[in-house]
Amino acid sequence: MSFLQATVRCSLTALFLGLCLQLCIGQDDKNRKPLVLKMSPIPSVKRSEQWEVRCNVSTEARECVPMLIYTTTDSATNCAYKEYVYKACICPGDSARNFYWDMCSQNDVTVNCKAVTILEKGICEYGYVPVTRYIAKANQTYTPSD
Repeated sequence: MSFLQATVRCSLTALFLGLCLQLCIGQDDKNRKPLVLKMSPIPSVKRSEQWEVRCNVSTEARECVPMLIYTTTDSATNCAYKEYVYKACICPGDSARNFYWDMCSQNDVTVNCKAVTILEKGICEYGYVPVTRYIAKANQTYTPSD
């Protein structure tokens, strides 16, 4: 009888330890996104008036991630628009980072914000996560008011 009790007790202990391990591990690394990108809505402005594009980037990775962040448009903006590419590092536990561009257009235009992981040393102080190329995209359409 004592052998059976010992077996049941060991089985319950093993089951409890397995459950604790699952809770400690948490989310599977394959489901984590290295970059999570959100883009602020484009305000209603008149033709050729300047507006601000804001892209918000965060990470679900467990290590720091170096990235490039930039915008693209589906047509010419007809205004002095400087295509600027940011290089930055985002680490777990960091607050989401915001990146800004000033744009203007005389016509309807779709603005895309893209964040791309890069394997480049020197951007992240504590190294980088060796992920394959990952691209996060968000877009908004600008329609000028008259």
